[in-house]
Amino acid sequence: MVELLLVLYIILQGLDMYTTMVALKQGGSEANPILAYLFKYFPPLLVMVVVKACGVAALVWADSFYVNIAACALYVWVVINNWKVIRD
Repeated sequence: MVELLLVLYIILQGLDMYTTMVALKQGGSEANPILAYLFKYFPPLLVMVVVKACGVAALVWADSFYVNIAACALYVWVVINNWKVIRD
């Protein structure tokens, strides 16, 4: 089950990157202050790929059903929020 949640998490990361890039192109801004700071100095896509790869690695290392559930729930919320920003 942890493996399936990890696959879901990776899909959610891809959706987050896509929706974030669309929102940024529409004039939106990054809500995470650390990422917003990094976006000033590095290309946003590069920053997101590195950060998301680290997140996936952390979930693999944690190997916890509950941590994976929490991470997936968080990113479902993030992706929904990004879609709301894009729609407006």
